[in-house]
Amino acid sequence: MSVPSFLINQVKLPKILKSEFELWVHNFGQRPIPEAQDLRAFFIQWFAVFAPECFEQSLVKEISTFAYETKQHHDFRRDKWYELLPIEIALYALSSDSSWINIARANLNHHNSGLRRFVLESLLLVINKLRFDDPYLLTPITDNLEWGHMGAGNTALFLCMAQGEPELKQTQIKQWLNQAMNSFDCEKLQKLAHGEYVPNPFLHYVVRFACYISLRLASHETLLQSILFPEMREEQTSIISDELQLKLPIILESIIWERMNDHPIFQPFIRLEEVKT
Repeated sequence: MSVPSFLINQVKLPKILKSEFELWVHNFGQRPIPEAQDLRAFFIQWFAVFAPECFEQSLVKEISTFAYETKQHHDFRRDKWYELLPIEIALYALSSDSSWINIARANLNHHNSGLRRFVLESLLLVINKLRFDDPYLLTPITDNLEWGHMGAGNTALFLCMAQGEPELKQTQIKQWLNQAMNSFDCEKLQKLAHGEYVPNPFLHYVVRFACYISLRLASHETLLQSILFPEMREEQTSIISDELQLKLPIILESIIWERMNDHPIFQPFIRLEEVKT
């Protein structure tokens, strides 16, 4: 059954997006990175993917300017690149400019398992925009399998959801099977190669994002965030003016619901088939 169509409040939502981004910028650079910081970045990314019409050009310019300037910092590649990553990928979703995902693609085989996982999480929502035969994706994922990295099989499953002919994917999977040292990874890849369904291991990530989005859209004011995420100090919330606070819940328009339903990341299973774009 289709969801009834509701008009998005295109006055309030852009203000919420701006508020989330300003809170994210204000807390940028904290170590360790607070959980709320990641969720705010993914909030922006989620709307960049499923409701790009809600971004005012002034906000897109503000986001891209911050990203450009941050990448010029002398210590960017040491400890800033991964905090910026979800925002860069949001810019990719808004612009289709592949330069915004260069760092993500280059770090899919990072030696640190936690950073590998975060890079993968950051790319999940744009998987339907990526191509399976992109050498900048294939090479690091093949490396993961050859080196026996933790989660290597999941990076291969991730790429199988990208654009590309099933036959091409099947041929590549057969090559990967010769490199996958983990028997569990081999089992999942063999099922895909034989046209079977494999449970989607990424659903719990996007459900977690969706829970934060629901809480944020239902919140009456930013003060609620300081209750949800205690690491935010009261003086940090005071920098956002009252006019940027959400006063009423927003109901998503059916077109956005359809985009979500068609997205491979929201499917319960992965199978080799053409990806809708």
